[in-house]
Amino acid sequence: MKIAILGAGGMTGERLIAEALKRGHHIIGLARTPANIKGDPAKVEKKLGDAFDRPSVIEGLAGADAVITTVGKRDLFDKRYWLNTEAHRNVLDGMKQHGIKRLVAISSFGAALDFTRPGIRRKIYLYLRRRYYGDMQEMERMVTGAGLEGIALRAPMLYNTPAKSAYFIEKGRNVPGGRSVSREDLAAFVLDCIEKPDYVGQVVSLADQRDAS
Repeated sequence: MKIAILGAGGMTGERLIAEALKRGHHIIGLARTPANIKGDPAKVEKKLGDAFDRPSVIEGLAGADAVITTVGKRDLFDKRYWLNTEAHRNVLDGMKQHGIKRLVAISSFGAALDFTRPGIRRKIYLYLRRRYYGDMQEMERMVTGAGLEGIALRAPMLYNTPAKSAYFIEKGRNVPGGRSVSREDLAAFVLDCIEKPDYVGQVVSLADQRDAS
């Protein structure tokens, strides 16, 4: 299978590429700076793909059998809170144009607008990003309601730690008490979602721990 990854130049994109190659897939890597995309050039086609640049996204998806998106912003003062809906509007249009069905969009626990964390610093962080997470929730509705095989995958804090190969999954809500997951475990689950139909049309979350209740 040939899988297009939007956001392939980041840390999560790197893990997704490695996992996909390990499973025998080929990759179209899309990033604002294609030189940042890692992987064997014989198996990883590196293309310009800026989430805000509609033509580059639509053109970049040509030839793909499935799509993974890992897009977002880190700067709290970046006013472009609509990043996720705009990027996925471009992605969904490109998928329909090229006849691509399966999409896994990596979202965040913050997209559950009743999501809270203990501690004043975390509460301030969530408050400052409230419009961004609201846009992310709207993106989830777009992805799962587009008439394609869309899956919105909510992830908690991501770490560059070894895979545990054991994690908790919840449909339609955040994993209760889930706080983190390794990028390697995330990548493995994303590829499972690409290869299997179990979660099509759903919002699903994963974490490597959960509350006992």
